[in-house]
Amino acid sequence: MKDYYQILGVAESASAPEIKRAYRKLAFKYHPDTNPGNEKEAEARFKKINEAYCVLGDKVKRGQYDAARRGQFAGSGYQGFQYSQQDIFRGMFSGQATFDEMQRMFAQAGLRFDQDFINRVFFGGKGFTFYGFTGSTGARQRTYQPPYSSTGVATYKPNLIERVSSKIMVKLGWFVLKRLFGFRYEAPLAQQSLDQHLGLEISRAEALAGGEKPITYKRGKQKTRLMVRIPAGVKTGTKIRLKAMGLVKNKRSGDLYLHVKVKG
Repeated sequence: MKDYYQILGVAESASAPEIKRAYRKLAFKYHPDTNPGNEKEAEARFKKINEAYCVLGDKVKRGQYDAARRGQFAGSGYQGFQYSQQDIFRGMFSGQATFDEMQRMFAQAGLRFDQDFINRVFFGGKGFTFYGFTGSTGARQRTYQPPYSSTGVATYKPNLIERVSSKIMVKLGWFVLKRLFGFRYEAPLAQQSLDQHLGLEISRAEALAGGEKPITYKRGKQKTRLMVRIPAGVKTGTKIRLKAMGLVKNKRSGDLYLHVKVKG
């Protein structure tokens, strides 16, 4: 039996907040985006960390897991914990609130946690069931299946309209940013049409000390509120990238770019 407590580096008596803090620390440390050049090893560790948290962070699953451990140690042969790894990962996304919370957590650190990333890391690119909720209709189940090429590798090709609109939107967006903030930047070609760019004004004191700052912006037709982590010593012209927090279209997410301007 896997030792989830050891994976997270916590005691068996650890409280729920302690488990969550340990998970955040390790998840940020071993996220593939924070380990360039060592993504495969980091991804494997990241997957184990999330599996452990999905069990220990869930009151019911943790109780069943602890009971199974006690039975094993006592030699009774009790096998009450029968969840497969895929069962555990599917349970992670069984509610929109859980997914949104985790996506916000990683987005605030500038790390990916969108559907494409989840599918590749946790489900081997085979697709997964995602549960969404709407105010009028209640629960709604959607199965995420990535587009595949003839070689079996997930792929995506923008159509002509997307390619043309991408170029127009990027030119218009950066014309406005250049006039307002004096920035120059060449955006990646892959998801230009889905990326969003916002100016972020902060005081000199905020720039020196760093910290967190709430922002509200329009993401498509919805207003989204995020808590952005500002590094200490930030200067005018700094770009803060929040991955997968831009526009969403055809199951693809763009990035949100915040362009810092220090007042005073």
